[in-house]
Amino acid sequence: DATDKQVMIVSRITLLLVSLFGIIIALDEKSVIFKVVSFAWAGFGATFGPIILFSLFWNKTTRAGAIAGMLTGGSMVFIWNKLISRLGGVFAIYELFPAFMLSCIAIVIVSLLTKKPDQAILDEFEAAKTYEC
Repeated sequence: DATDKQVMIVSRITLLLVSLFGIIIALDEKSVIFKVVSFAWAGFGATFGPIILFSLFWNKTTRAGAIAGMLTGGSMVFIWNKLISRLGGVFAIYELFPAFMLSCIAIVIVSLLTKKPDQAILDEFEAAKTYEC
């Protein structure tokens, strides 16, 4: 069993090595790390961003709308990045923006076309909205 001091030393050395590795990768002009991280953030943002916002601020969001928004946002990141952005011009934009917008549209349309949330869920939404810290 390691002492607290030994664990701290190993943790600091590990942090230093990981940091140095990150710096070396960042200094490499041919590294694709930025593109990979940017693509990953677009995926997370377009998949989960709209549903988090709609869940907090729009009480008509339904489960089906949430799922539709997540699927639309996540899939559009791939579609935009691999197909549409290659058209160039106005289509050569960062895939997060169009995927985020289409996810929002999907949430609204599907939520309006499906059964509204149960009253218990709406009551919980209102209680959370009026909660004072």
